[in-house]
Amino acid sequence: LGQYRTFVVADIPGLIEGAHHGQGLGIKFLRHIERTRVLVHLVDASEMSGRDPVHDLEIVNGELRAFSEALAGKPQVVAGSKIDAVSDRARIETLRARCTGEGVPFVALSAVSGEGIRELLEAVWSILDAGAPAPAGTPSASGRAGREGEAHPT
Repeated sequence: LGQYRTFVVADIPGLIEGAHHGQGLGIKFLRHIERTRVLVHLVDASEMSGRDPVHDLEIVNGELRAFSEALAGKPQVVAGSKIDAVSDRARIETLRARCTGEGVPFVALSAVSGEGIRELLEAVWSILDAGAPAPAGTPSASGRAGREGEAHPT
């Protein structure tokens, strides 16, 4: 992000319904993401999938809760993706309203045009900078990158 602001992003496969019972990558996946500080949910907002983005988000958060309240309580950012392919803008606004109602940052983005990418990175940074707690077994970060003796939020 510049100005000595850096963090590591791990792009991991999405959760499926039943993951907390071992479906898909299941419990291995859920244990892996316990080590993160921030969860970014990339939700397809386009009509191409034929799915409801709000429902998809509810399924993922339900799986997180079913596995661990601590995991479900991690700071989150929701990224409504593929906005360049959305013809019904109500899909994005409904997802945005759901997130706003729960106090979860929301960013609409397009990987094709680049719209929203910087806003997503800044939203994640603001959570890290505010001091999202480090998972057990990782070096703690003060949230203020660039000072001598302090860790970068990763």
